[in-house]
Amino acid sequence: MRQGKIFKAAGGFFSLRDEEGVKFTCRARGILKRNRHTLMVGDEVIFQPVVEPNCDSAGEGVIEKVLPRKNSLRRPAVVNVDQLAVVFSMKNPLCDWQLASRLAVLAEREGIPVFFCFNKADLVTADELKEIDILLVSFPYTYIHTSALTGEGIAMLKNNLACRCSVFAGPSGAGKSSLLNAVQPKLTLKTGTISEKIGRGKHTTRSVELLPLDNGGTVVDTPGFTRLNFADMEAGELAHYFPEFADLRSRCIFRDCRHLDEPGCAVRESIGKSINPLRYEHYRFFMEELNRQEVY
Repeated sequence: MRQGKIFKAAGGFFSLRDEEGVKFTCRARGILKRNRHTLMVGDEVIFQPVVEPNCDSAGEGVIEKVLPRKNSLRRPAVVNVDQLAVVFSMKNPLCDWQLASRLAVLAEREGIPVFFCFNKADLVTADELKEIDILLVSFPYTYIHTSALTGEGIAMLKNNLACRCSVFAGPSGAGKSSLLNAVQPKLTLKTGTISEKIGRGKHTTRSVELLPLDNGGTVVDTPGFTRLNFADMEAGELAHYFPEFADLRSRCIFRDCRHLDEPGCAVRESIGKSINPLRYEHYRFFMEELNRQEVY
């Protein structure tokens, strides 16, 4: 028996690397299927080699057991993540700030650290960049400006990815694949163009795959998306996934304060100070969405 990590899944076959980096293509043991245990990219597994690899092809094996997961993301479907790198472009297409907050909430729920890449810095003027940075005042996450074209921020990004399993997430056209090609050119990931009609990128990444980096890290370049929902989340949870609320919640007059219209709410009193007004708008929007879910 050997231990390995799934880096790709397709059609009932699972591509994995063992602890020495040797590739195997495996099927799951029948009992895993009967127990409806869905194997996912990032899963650590115990497998039995059946055919050893050679210089022309990967080995073959059978997955016998799935080791416990430390976290999971539903979309993109990947497990055992060390951090989420949320990528948005500063222009072409413009940043969807609400989607940025939505992705952060989903990661916070799973206890996954988040950092942001605001890409295509080469497309904005100094004044436009200043306006973006003003929007990010009291933004509760680390962020970097990047450009796959000029190389701005690439060294810092590469350092952030070292020795970690990172998921790249964000809308189509933000430049996720281009950034990864800049970090490690030999990846040669396919890149796309922006549709002039709808102002969005065209999908170039079609499946979820764990890619190895030379600096000891691994990355998942995910298919782009523009809409995510909060499945199985209750409205009362949401405030816990806005880290900037953490030190304020205990100061509210009401213990069950939802930070909407209640008197003596420390969160609302901090809007424009330690709370970014745009982030609070997103919180209210998400609360309305979750309340509608609970009704139906």
